[in-house]
Amino acid sequence: MDTTFISEYLHEFLFVYLPYIAGAVFLVGLLYRLAARGESVQALSSQFLSNDKLLKWGSNLFHYGIIFVFVGHIFGLLAPEWMYDWLITNEQKRLLAIVMGGASGIITLVGILMLMIRRFTVKPVKENSHTADFLLVVLVVIQVATGLLGTCETITQDLDYYMNLDRWAQGTFLFLPDSWKYLTATAFIHKLHILLGFLIVLIFPFTKLMHMIALPIRYVVDYFLGKK
Repeated sequence: MDTTFISEYLHEFLFVYLPYIAGAVFLVGLLYRLAARGESVQALSSQFLSNDKLLKWGSNLFHYGIIFVFVGHIFGLLAPEWMYDWLITNEQKRLLAIVMGGASGIITLVGILMLMIRRFTVKPVKENSHTADFLLVVLVVIQVATGLLGTCETITQDLDYYMNLDRWAQGTFLFLPDSWKYLTATAFIHKLHILLGFLIVLIFPFTKLMHMIALPIRYVVDYFLGKK
């Protein structure tokens, strides 16, 4: 059996086809939840069960941190070189990603850990949680942790290693079929972080995370319809 062929096929499926599958499921699920079940989209906040310091600090740290992480991923990975080479070099961009990404990731991790501790230890919250609630918060913790470990890996690698992550992301965004080849030499922790990200994208419309998109959209729609 040709193990090289299997490895290449697996890389191609996971890092070329899976992103499109996850994106398609995300868009269809998003539209379905908004159109058919719009009233069911809510945070289902556990604030009414226990409005404690873990919720206050954890929620704020997580939400603010994840916004910076998301923006950093979008602009850090998808911005083509011509958009920033007049301002900073690729090495400066790499250092910025390490510093800003690391700081945002730490804030996000502290926040989600506080929310996880609350979910598992505060009795009213724990008793009113479903299995999916526990699994989701653990999944997010693992995802943030792998992101920080990936940042540590980036510190130890050269510039070309970092740029290959950008080349893969931009190639995937532009539907370039051979973009997966940029990840063949990438560390396992980066690959795991990427795959967990696709998993979250896949399940996003069917979880409580949905309110992060649905509520702002609903607010804007209601505002222009004169309901706010």
